[in-house]
Amino acid sequence: MNKKKDLAINKNFTLALQNHKKNNFQIAEKLYNEILKSSPFHEGAQSNLGILYNQLGKPQKAISCYEKAIQINPNSANAYYSLGVIFTQLGESQKAISCYEKAIQINPNHIHSHNNLGVIFAQLGESQKAINCFEKAIQINPNHIDAHNNLGTILNELGESQKAISCYEKAIQINPNSANAYYNLGTILNELRKPQKAISCYEKAIQINPNYIDAHNNLGVIFAQLGESQKAINCFEKAIKIKPENLTSHWLSMNTFPVIYKNFEEIEQYRNNFKKSINKVNLLLDAQSKYSKKQLISALNSSTNFYLHYQGTDVLDLQKRYANLIEKITQNIYQEFHKERKKNISSKYIKVGFVSCFFKNHTVSKLFKNWILKLDQKYFKRFVYYAGNEFDHTTNEIKQNVDYFFNHTDVDQLINQIFKDNLDVLIYLDIGMKPIIQILSSLRLAPIQCNTWGHPVTSGFKNIDYYFSSELMEDKNSQKNYSENLIILPNLGINYDFPNLSNIKKPNILNKSNSTIYLNLQSLFKLIPQDDHIYLDILKKNSNCCFWFIQGNNNSVTSIFKERISKLFKKEGYNFEKYSYFHPRCKQEEFFGLIEESDIILDSFNWSGGNTSLEAISLNKPIVTYPSNFMRGRHTYGILKILDIDETIATSKKNYVEIAVKLANEKKFRNSIIDKMKKNKNKLFNDDKSLKFLEEVIKKKLI
Repeated sequence: MNKKKDLAINKNFTLALQNHKKNNFQIAEKLYNEILKSSPFHEGAQSNLGILYNQLGKPQKAISCYEKAIQINPNSANAYYSLGVIFTQLGESQKAISCYEKAIQINPNHIHSHNNLGVIFAQLGESQKAINCFEKAIQINPNHIDAHNNLGTILNELGESQKAISCYEKAIQINPNSANAYYNLGTILNELRKPQKAISCYEKAIQINPNYIDAHNNLGVIFAQLGESQKAINCFEKAIKIKPENLTSHWLSMNTFPVIYKNFEEIEQYRNNFKKSINKVNLLLDAQSKYSKKQLISALNSSTNFYLHYQGTDVLDLQKRYANLIEKITQNIYQEFHKERKKNISSKYIKVGFVSCFFKNHTVSKLFKNWILKLDQKYFKRFVYYAGNEFDHTTNEIKQNVDYFFNHTDVDQLINQIFKDNLDVLIYLDIGMKPIIQILSSLRLAPIQCNTWGHPVTSGFKNIDYYFSSELMEDKNSQKNYSENLIILPNLGINYDFPNLSNIKKPNILNKSNSTIYLNLQSLFKLIPQDDHIYLDILKKNSNCCFWFIQGNNNSVTSIFKERISKLFKKEGYNFEKYSYFHPRCKQEEFFGLIEESDIILDSFNWSGGNTSLEAISLNKPIVTYPSNFMRGRHTYGILKILDIDETIATSKKNYVEIAVKLANEKKFRNSIIDKMKKNKNKLFNDDKSLKFLEEVIKKKLI
């Protein structure tokens, strides 16, 4: 009788496995339960039922099955491992760790437990423990491809890029058809600024797996960085075709703009594309209500609309639409952080927080670090939240001289810490530059939240209350350009240290001529097509000149810019190459040396030099500027006003050309400008007036 029963159970178990394999879950579930009814201690049926429930998205039922399997066989390493997988999926790391460690205790060579344990340790930031786990898995099986891939990822995070590359190459050697290994290798090569090699890796991953959405997305990101915006959009569209509801692909496509516009028409084209994409993503969010938090954060963290801001046009309406889209998402996943926060009036000190991804040797810190360092400690406690992962002497200076310094690149960690610190005022220094900041600034983490001109564009966010700007960069109608309430600070509104000029390095420039050198200090993406004629107009009036630029982030971007201006010059019978020089991107000391070698600084239109103009003036270089209608095009104007230099502030593009030529041709005029700079430039630096005003605004108006 027992033999007959056993045969029936075995037959049913085989049938259950067959149906399970074919994804006939309902039949398989019924068969497993029938087996367990007849034989409650059937370990295989209990374990496989756990697998089935996990596949059906029923983790609690799966957990119950695995726990019963362990009761049946306390020495089942596989049951502990499977239970660990469920806890990992549920984010219950400590329970998962206990399960994997128990599986390893039972079977020291349980390779998958070693690998998964390493993944959890990596997520918890316990890097060395993670490395030990992956290395143990490789020791057990030198051809375990996942362990090589995972070891490569953790080594890359620790800055061991060459070791990481070796891991990925080993994975490819083990399995030349590992799309994942090619993808990982492509990611690290892109980080190492080897875009062409990275492109080859992503293309290989896609060749192996044409439906590899992340590879399509990352390939698009590289093309966007290279200035090949249409190729980038094509990649995102391929990913969308594979999975139409993939929010990250839509988000990347929406935020893709040319780094360098080939012509004026492209500006309007991409502006319209952006409007359409916002509508499309809105509809997608309405139709797909089941996005997980991870999917939503992945999309928000993929990109910002950074390059929209460099089109030379009014962006208030588009910023508000874009902000509304972000708010729609964060209200879904961070509902509790959209509620009004009451002012904290019981504290002895006013608690002021500062948020940035650039608390390092960067323009943002140069402009605003003294807001943090010099706030009066009799009244203020200073909280700094650094969302970046690069550290230098500036980072250390800020960290050592503030009351609280918190560093993390995980958005949840930052949100929880800022909220927990119960601030009175929270100041964002650069909304719009990095994706993580656009998530934070959409939330209500403090009773009063402010923006300023580290990235000089309005945020559009409802939860950003005020915008700190400069009285010399705004006019009486400026409020109409902001979603925030505008607060005008005296002078430039900053307390800027005089640059350290002690280690200037002379740049190595071959064939430097004796002609007048006009230097544009701005990134090439700030220079838009409708202003290119300025260089040609100057050249026509002063043929003995040369225009110097700083190269773009990569050769492709520089080439697109050169090609655009070369066409204009060629139409008029000039060879742009003969009259131009592009200096490689360089360190601060050499950048100062480049300024020293030049004669005249040409400020860019629509996006004026702030930090760079201050540095040029510290070296006594005359600057020509033409202020625009928006604060981002009026930085140098404000600087020159403090210096009492109106002579190089143009009233039109034609006048800009006339001033640039006059500075070159009339030595007396140029020297008079330089003399004024030398006499007045100290007014620009370490200005306590704006800082004291900021303190009073916080104490009396905001609190």
